[in-house]
Amino acid sequence: MKAGEDSWTEAEVGMSLEVGDSIKTGDNCSAEITFSKGSTIELQAGTEIEIASLDISGDEGSTTIAVEQTIGSIIFRVTKVIDRASRYEVETPTGVVAVRGSAMQVYVIEDGTTWAVNLEGDIWAAAQGVEIQIPEGGQCIVRPGQPPELLELYFETDAYLGLDGPATLLPEERNPCVFLAVVTNMVMDSIRVDLPDGGAVIVPAVTDVSSPGVDWTTLFRFSTCELGMPVAGAEYVFTGFDVAGQPIPGATDTDIWVGVDAPDPPTNVGAHVTEEGILVSWDESPIIHSSFEPTAEPPLGFYHLWVNRVETGDTVYGASLVSASYHLIPSDEADLIEGADWGFSLGELEGGAYSIGAAVSSMAPAASLGRGFEYNSSDIDEYIIFAIERGEIIIQ
Repeated sequence: MKAGEDSWTEAEVGMSLEVGDSIKTGDNCSAEITFSKGSTIELQAGTEIEIASLDISGDEGSTTIAVEQTIGSIIFRVTKVIDRASRYEVETPTGVVAVRGSAMQVYVIEDGTTWAVNLEGDIWAAAQGVEIQIPEGGQCIVRPGQPPELLELYFETDAYLGLDGPATLLPEERNPCVFLAVVTNMVMDSIRVDLPDGGAVIVPAVTDVSSPGVDWTTLFRFSTCELGMPVAGAEYVFTGFDVAGQPIPGATDTDIWVGVDAPDPPTNVGAHVTEEGILVSWDESPIIHSSFEPTAEPPLGFYHLWVNRVETGDTVYGASLVSASYHLIPSDEADLIEGADWGFSLGELEGGAYSIGAAVSSMAPAASLGRGFEYNSSDIDEYIIFAIERGEIIIQ
């Protein structure tokens, strides 16, 4: 949108921009702005900025390039800072991020929360009268009304086997699928997993009720499932990449699937309606020493439940860290157990058909090279179907 106008026009290659002009990209588009001294701003999909200040003098003079970014993700690359009076800044709803050499990524969401990532060089962030330097490879978050805060980065990965079928079948006959999962507080564009067979897969970003705490503000989740059996004792190497396609420092990790005995899925799963909700019960799965002992202290592995809307397949409720062989899906939102229940109570669900699934999650033995989950074992033939009709719950 040109300065002073109120309607958008389609951008063209080579189009000149002036102070006050706004640029935005669609959901499947990107753009690049090149300035006269070679500095660039790359706009990722779903981004909007305005040219706030533009003063580019001669080869030896100072330069000012400032943009206002309201949403989305950009990469600001500065070719060379000759004059220390030069300014290269991005103003967001919560603060200002400055490039004093090299490159940074700035990512803004709807409430104005801003992340600044130092891709290379000298990067600073300022808000609420506080200015901090972001170390190379580091990230900073600026929340509404708060000063900038350096993030203590973590990148937790897991490779484990999902099984769907009765315990009477061999694992390779139970629709095996290798889950590749990452939880991180680092802003990244994609995650690649290098597989033991020499191949690689890209793990997409996800969020659902099975992602407690994943708010895409402070916590991010990536997950996929590759059909087939994992390779016991082999490495699955996870690497996070920024929007420029470069590996992010600190975003590399390795997990090993150990291959201990597969747990039996919950059997004889039943459900009945009570005044408090739907009480789901099942037969206890056999203990697997050092991998599945949910009643031990501390617990090792657990049961978990989920409710899916049959029509869409969307998960609307989840329960985890269940040590007993029963669990109540509550009717009232106030009865959701913090840290165990996520999603919606039964009273919040729309009319329609739903399925209840139950699974066993076992862990990699503490003394092994693996970590996190080892198996997620369920049996689709044990699923329970229920309907909500005019506010009444009917088990089918």
